[in-house]
Amino acid sequence: MYITYCRNQRSLDPVDTTQYRRDATAGEYRPTYLIRVSDWEKVPGEQAETGYCALSYAWEQSGDVVQKENGEYDCIDNGRHCIVEGYDMDHKKGFFTKLKECFIGRDSVIITPTEEDEKKYFAHFSPSVKSKATIKHVTYEELLQQICKDFEIEYLWYDKICIDQSDHEIKLQEIKQMHKIYSNACYTVAIVPEVHIYDPKDFDTIDPVHDNIEASTKAWIDIGRISLWWKRSWTLEEAMSSKRTLVIGTDTHFWQHSFHTCDIPTTNDEFSLWMLDFANQQQGGGSVNQALSEAHFRTSSKDHDKIFSLANIFPDMFKNMEINYKIDIKTTFHHFYRTIATHDLSILCFGSNLFDKGEEYRVNTMKNHNLPSWTGVSGIHLENRATTTTTWLRSKHSICDDMLLHISTKYYKTLSVVPYDFGCFSPLSHDKHQWSQQIDRFEKRWGAKGQSNTVGEDAALIDWAIKMINVIGYYATHYYQPQDASIMHARPLSLTEDCDECIILPILFKYYSLLLKKVEELPLLRRHDRYTHDYFLPVIKKYVDAANGTKERYKAIGIYYLGNPNDGNLSSDDPDEILSSIFGDVHSEAKEYIIH
Repeated sequence: MYITYCRNQRSLDPVDTTQYRRDATAGEYRPTYLIRVSDWEKVPGEQAETGYCALSYAWEQSGDVVQKENGEYDCIDNGRHCIVEGYDMDHKKGFFTKLKECFIGRDSVIITPTEEDEKKYFAHFSPSVKSKATIKHVTYEELLQQICKDFEIEYLWYDKICIDQSDHEIKLQEIKQMHKIYSNACYTVAIVPEVHIYDPKDFDTIDPVHDNIEASTKAWIDIGRISLWWKRSWTLEEAMSSKRTLVIGTDTHFWQHSFHTCDIPTTNDEFSLWMLDFANQQQGGGSVNQALSEAHFRTSSKDHDKIFSLANIFPDMFKNMEINYKIDIKTTFHHFYRTIATHDLSILCFGSNLFDKGEEYRVNTMKNHNLPSWTGVSGIHLENRATTTTTWLRSKHSICDDMLLHISTKYYKTLSVVPYDFGCFSPLSHDKHQWSQQIDRFEKRWGAKGQSNTVGEDAALIDWAIKMINVIGYYATHYYQPQDASIMHARPLSLTEDCDECIILPILFKYYSLLLKKVEELPLLRRHDRYTHDYFLPVIKKYVDAANGTKERYKAIGIYYLGNPNDGNLSSDDPDEILSSIFGDVHSEAKEYIIH
């Protein structure tokens, strides 16, 4: 594929971020080699005394993708990228929209137009605009050089040049340093050509739902829905290792930095809230569940890269991991998940991947690897940081060679649960009229953005479902009401499959949410305020494993929401007291749960 870059860029940032970019500082580490932008020469990294930027891009967009004789793919640059300048940014429609009307078959990315396409495109503009606008065909490197000059970047790390692609050993060594390269850069330059201006008027319109300018909201939709950059495994690792990111689209760009490490106000988005500067979040680094919340939905040209990119997000855990594409893919996957789960049980912090009507939120790319349920591949992990504040286990949990998670404890509890009437497992789903009524009641109450003083059964259950979706963004599927207790004591669960009985384990997740405050003089921007937290427990379910005869086996199927200590629904904010109130008396003997 080939892309188009319009030099007359328009910023999506509510404020001028030029000085922020100029003031961005680099860490002490320098890559082995960098590109000096002025003459596009490869030079030793130590030459960049004041810092460098790192490039993040989808390699398929750098040229023509061809398959080699050995079955692998390569990207050949035939110089059909284009640089456009001199066009009228304030024309009735944005550059991309006009381009899409003129060129056929450009659904996900701008492909450089042919001469005939250019004639069609320019025919739509007035003579004064035509005389100024020009399109220049270039190679990808020439395109990058122009971008760097436009944004005052002196040194750039670009993998295709800075890593000797012909030396296999050097390439593997450099891959293991990727987290250092991106985390020490002044900022990362993400090339996302799908981001574009639909209409200049969007910059003057505020999106009431997202509390941002309409142009910015549409850009985020483009990134998450159609951009190749957002779908790839390596770009996830690059984004999460970075402290700051400059996203450059076809004719617009925006600047992002982490809420967790910087007091400069920024826009409220997924980059700033949890993806950027993952290693330094909460001063202890991000959690496993955060990385998996995105990684399970990313793709790569080689299945091994799904794991190698993830391992780079946790360099301390995998410093001795061998980057070897010849190792059996099953072995590679199992080694990764076994290591992750041994270090951090937040891998069990996942909920349902279904909307209320049963459709998937996102298509999981890991399902075809036959991974055990405790990896969370049947659900979707919570995206904010979760810590296991306390576990009342008899001994340390373990994962055997058969990828079974063994947990022994005297503290466990069986819950009888009921599906929500408006949930994906609703018993009313066969009666479309009743089900639609229930969903309508839920959506009306949710849309009211507040809970009434009504204490009816439906109101209490809906309020808990609203709390869950507001905290984690996922739907409640079931609820538990203690025996002989009022409905006010019910609690919601988000489960990956239907059941009427499940088990909760004494592994208490403390789930952090960052609260933001508006900047008075710049109401579209936010600033770090404080953290709040909610508590969850992991849920498992007994199932029949015909291959193992009478042996008991269990599946991890989701989470049980306990609440927030500040909302009056928890009697304490002490983890041990919370567990004591839930599990009560200890069982006389420990039970071993073997989770597939």
